[in-house]
Amino acid sequence: MWINSVSITIAAMATKLIRYIEELAANAWPAAVMQEVDGWRLRFNWGVTRRANSVWPNQARGDHSLDEKLRWVEDFYGRWGGTARYQMCPAAQPAGLDRILAERGYTATSQTAIQIAPIAEVLARSRANLAHSVKVGDHFGEAWFATYCQAEGVSAPTAEIRRGILQRIGPRPGFALLEIDGEAVALGLGVVERGWLGVFSMATRPEFRRRGAATAVLQTLAEWGQQHQASHMYLQVVAENAPALALYGGLGFETLYHYYYREAQ
Repeated sequence: MWINSVSITIAAMATKLIRYIEELAANAWPAAVMQEVDGWRLRFNWGVTRRANSVWPNQARGDHSLDEKLRWVEDFYGRWGGTARYQMCPAAQPAGLDRILAERGYTATSQTAIQIAPIAEVLARSRANLAHSVKVGDHFGEAWFATYCQAEGVSAPTAEIRRGILQRIGPRPGFALLEIDGEAVALGLGVVERGWLGVFSMATRPEFRRRGAATAVLQTLAEWGQQHQASHMYLQVVAENAPALALYGGLGFETLYHYYYREAQ
């Protein structure tokens, strides 16, 4: 009985941390339209990124039935011309939501690992092997964004929508840009909130990959986060991205949980 009680307590603590990180990550990547429905957040951003075009279902006050909420979700995305989609993780509420969505024909896709690490551990392990100059700006900049679009192959029609996300970030952002001989080649975004540094938009121009650029950007962001009272880092990485997982694992990151999406067909 004592062992069961301990297991339940550990599970509850893990779920609390997961929900906390999910809240931080949602704040760091704000959709243009957000409607709250009984604790759920319904997000729409003209189709650009699944995170900004999905339901964040990690809180539930219980003021309405699940059937009502599911109907309101489908109505919301129908009115905006989007796909009804849920970002699912172990903190999703109510329990059994994933099974219910599956029974309604929602398919699972795009599994993503959420990894965490102490900043001190990342700094101890990071050894940038590239003569580099990485600067972190407190505000969105055109040079940073141009490098991001080039490295990620962002098309013109979606660039302005992505720009909107980046310019709406509420917590403190840090836009890291690495230059070699005055030329911008790699970048990353850090968002600090309540002791945690979230890392987003890591990208390196193809011709400069595998030369330590990503490590240098992460190291600089970790230093910047520490300067702003963050002690831990989190990031999101596609579960099939073996090179990224190897990079982050070498710097001390470990997977805390996974999220994925349930999409209407």
